[in-house]
Amino acid sequence: MRILKFMAIGAAVGYGIYYLTKEKENGKSILEELLEDAPDYADRAKKYVEYTLDQIAERFQV
Repeated sequence: MRILKFMAIGAAVGYGIYYLTKEKENGKSILEELLEDAPDYADRAKKYVEYTLDQIAERFQV
């Protein structure tokens, strides 16, 4: 039973890698687009963290 579980997980990982690296109509894969947009995602995350920390700081300064 354990070997079947490992085969299923391996197949899922293999398909996931295939899906992420498969080129779309524009000639880029999903992985390439994510890597190009990573700095923008990081900036958004930083703004969200700063906003959340400000809210927490306001709540505890009462």
